[in-house]
Amino acid sequence: MPGQLVSTLMDAYHKLRPWTEIEACECVSVKGLFLVDILSNNPLHCDFCRNEVDPERLQLTVEETESVARWFMAASALYRLWLHSGEYEDYAKACLLDPNGQVNKDGLEVARILSSKIPTRLWFFYDTDDGEPTHCPVCCNPLNTDVKWGTGMCALCRVQM
Repeated sequence: MPGQLVSTLMDAYHKLRPWTEIEACECVSVKGLFLVDILSNNPLHCDFCRNEVDPERLQLTVEETESVARWFMAASALYRLWLHSGEYEDYAKACLLDPNGQVNKDGLEVARILSSKIPTRLWFFYDTDDGEPTHCPVCCNPLNTDVKWGTGMCALCRVQM
């Protein structure tokens, strides 16, 4: 049974492992995370260096790792549809922008769960053609613009933009 648990963990971690170590976080300790799709295999990014963080390094459980992978699969599919343009672009954009849509509800839930171990924010989608966001898409309060990455954050809602 212990061997099976180790095998299950390794299989779950593999779903989020990058193919190369080029963009791996090398910070001594990870103090915060972003859940973000930047066209890589791993949506877990250090909030200090913004590089990928291996889920094993974070000691995520199988359930936590699977939750990240499930959210990432849907978010990534929608993001790529939007990038592809064509007939699915408007649909994908609407899904990615909707704070009450399934992909964002799931992402915020994953951020909440992971935050019990390490502060985690969902990097919320916005289209630069629509201008720079100034308010949180969830609570509509002004974003805190004192951020190292992106345009702002809402700590209350666990959102980064």
